[in-house]
Amino acid sequence: MQHQAFYFAQPAKQSAATKANTPIAATAPAQTGPVTQDQVNTALALFQSGQIAQALTQAQILARHAPDLLPVLDLQGAALRKLDKPLQALPFFERSLEVAGPSAPAHFNIGATLFDLCRYDGAASHLKQAITLAPQNQTMIQTLALCFKEMGRYHDTVELLAQGLESGQTSGATLNILGLALYHLNCLEEAKSCFCAVTDSPSTMAEAQSHLGTLAKAQGNSQQAQAHYLNALKLDPMLATAHRNLSAVTRYEAGHPHLEAMQILLKQPGLSKANQAELNFALFKAFQDIREFEVAFEHLKTGNLLKHQGIGYSVQTDEALFAHLRQVFDRPAPEAHSELPFRPIFIVGLPRSGTTLTEQILCGCEGVTGAGELQYASTAMAQLLQQMQQAGQTAPIAEQIQALRSELAERMLPHSKGAPVLIDKMPLNLRWVGALLAAFPEARVIHTTRPPQDNCWSLYKVCFQGSGNGFAYDLQSAARFQILADDLMQHWQALFPGRIHHLDHSLLTAEPEAHARALVDFCGLQWSEDCLHPERQTQAILTASAQQVRRPIYQQKTSDWAPYQAQLASLSALFDNNPG
Repeated sequence: MQHQAFYFAQPAKQSAATKANTPIAATAPAQTGPVTQDQVNTALALFQSGQIAQALTQAQILARHAPDLLPVLDLQGAALRKLDKPLQALPFFERSLEVAGPSAPAHFNIGATLFDLCRYDGAASHLKQAITLAPQNQTMIQTLALCFKEMGRYHDTVELLAQGLESGQTSGATLNILGLALYHLNCLEEAKSCFCAVTDSPSTMAEAQSHLGTLAKAQGNSQQAQAHYLNALKLDPMLATAHRNLSAVTRYEAGHPHLEAMQILLKQPGLSKANQAELNFALFKAFQDIREFEVAFEHLKTGNLLKHQGIGYSVQTDEALFAHLRQVFDRPAPEAHSELPFRPIFIVGLPRSGTTLTEQILCGCEGVTGAGELQYASTAMAQLLQQMQQAGQTAPIAEQIQALRSELAERMLPHSKGAPVLIDKMPLNLRWVGALLAAFPEARVIHTTRPPQDNCWSLYKVCFQGSGNGFAYDLQSAARFQILADDLMQHWQALFPGRIHHLDHSLLTAEPEAHARALVDFCGLQWSEDCLHPERQTQAILTASAQQVRRPIYQQKTSDWAPYQAQLASLSALFDNNPG
């Protein structure tokens, strides 16, 4: 029995960067024993008319009589996915593949659902198989490209989509995904060209305008960013990502029309949990501006809960990983050596701990280029750890460390733009310090920190893209992750004395010149007065700190979590009980 694909429309608007494309389901065969074609078609018609819950009920009734009928399996999976229940949808799609064997729709459905669950490695595997069986299917190609983008495999994203562009298969969705990949590769003019070329539908044009706003914000032009976000919402008032982005560059007063528009939109039926999360983060910003702190915190709490549920983060997974890393790297690994045209500096720490400011200070030195947050080390280390597990190794061998050096150097080289020193400021590279210092003996590591409660609060306020900071959306998880990270960094410090520089953000902002000079000296760079003026840097800043670091170095007089002390009492107690 073969799958015959058709597509379902999405009921709620959200950015192509934050969702996989629509599910594919099998159409009904002719006569199917106790279930007739008419019965299946009736259930399918309910689905196609947007009556998703009713369609699911009908499919479940049919499944009692024909549990392994392909269209019934696929319809149950598709309906559950539409209802934001991907974990419940997955077994139906997996059973469909078991019953009928490999097909492009079957692999696509599993891949797209795994994408929803942020299981990107598994998603990519199934999506590749789907494309092998249906190489011209643009929906499948776009979804794999989105998957690569979320994994930080931006070069792979560009390469995959470029094949379609060369064959003339260009759509607004494709251009938006390609533009985002180029944006993360810091190819901003090329990214802008992609976004400006989107003209095929109001929804894709709205996404393009939102991306242009983000690009303008990264370049320090908040007014232009605001104009693009407003254009996006004129084209598509339901685009939740544009609402959240607009809130970041808007100063609200009571009765602000955008605040009221977001409140109305949040009450609309059919909004996905992802869209609800975006709007709640935006409303937190708006209500905080007008100093309605209790209302603001409720929106923030709801937004974080929705993100936490969507990602399904468990701190136990990171506890196991960190413990494993301490065992694998209980002593320095063999060092790798080869000629390279650049020397890396890795800035690590929790997100929002001052990594961007540190990068901008160092970029004031001659011969230094900041590459932003590169995903390459995480991808390479996941492969290395898996390889070691399969081989039964308890520690990496010299050949593996040398291969790690070669792979990362090749990936990082285009980002150096000919400069002799390259900075990778991916914060969570703190997990891989043992491997990175073995692979790059010439490298230096900067470990940035902030007071724990300040850092956790700063994380909690941000709606990050992707799932890489899953710990951020629950205060207890964020606090436990911070303790894990501090313990691991102490382990690395003991293994590599003199090669890791600790930079306390609070001390840096209190005495900028003393700490900036110590930082520059540690990195073996030539001091420049530009190091004290990161706000003069003209390079784009692609992180959540883009607006803050456009200002001169400043020390915050009071913690911005002060209005929320009652809500954060449990967090304070946790750190009081873990002073180390």
